[in-house]
Amino acid sequence: GNSMSAQFTQLTSDLWVTQSALFATNSGVFLFGDEACLIDPGIAPETIQDIARFVDEQGATPRAIVVTHAHWDHVMGPEHFPGVPVIAHADYLRVLREHGADLYRQIDAWEAQARIRRPRPFLLPKPTYTFDSALSLTLGDARLRMFHAPGHTLDQCVVYHDEGRTLWAADILSDIEIPLVYSLSAYEHTLARLATLDIQALVPGHGVPTTDAREIQRRLAADRAYLAELRARVAAAVTAGQTLEETIAACADIPMPCPCDDPTPHTWNVESAYAELGGQLEELVGWE
Repeated sequence: GNSMSAQFTQLTSDLWVTQSALFATNSGVFLFGDEACLIDPGIAPETIQDIARFVDEQGATPRAIVVTHAHWDHVMGPEHFPGVPVIAHADYLRVLREHGADLYRQIDAWEAQARIRRPRPFLLPKPTYTFDSALSLTLGDARLRMFHAPGHTLDQCVVYHDEGRTLWAADILSDIEIPLVYSLSAYEHTLARLATLDIQALVPGHGVPTTDAREIQRRLAADRAYLAELRARVAAAVTAGQTLEETIAACADIPMPCPCDDPTPHTWNVESAYAELGGQLEELVGWE
């Protein structure tokens, strides 16, 4: 391909990763013999086509696509792989019902700005299979397990490969984004669960994949510490009857798990935790 074609990095004996320029978004190809499982395959059409070509060059056939959650930058790939089963968490359908119009708006805006011309209108992918808590997928002689991992979104799932002790973490455990909290208690529960897994290779939805065991533990500990501090300070503020503004001020100096120039995500997190822990809100000004 030309110099713009996607670069594929082999992270383990079975997992290849490529990264989109947009939000440093990772896409994965698990290869087991001549069968492939694609994770969040690409955003821009060229990247998605590069993924299809890469699988073909490996002499493999895509057998499944996992969509980790219904955020717009994770759902663009499946339309380029007609007939390949799509797996998502059961709550993915609920998120599409409640936020589908927002997703279409975000996609339209991005495609207009990226000057992407499409032959037919984009349709959000409909899952072929959904699951509630966990799902096992056998490819060749290997097994991938999908777990519900809510907290960043209602519907997020992660993918774990036992033999490779590999975790595809979707939008958590990033080295470039602080946790983005939709539900604080769900997020804490998810991280506690993931901390029980043997993880030797980690891929975040955005940022740098790693096979450094110490770095993997550092990310887990840093994100859990951030959420614990967020909970403690917001709970204290709610108990003291503080307003959202006072609570945001009281949380301003919480240490961040990774450098974060933009204060907005942290402010959203405080607001989300404030509502969840019983703070009195006029209305949510932030996000889903």
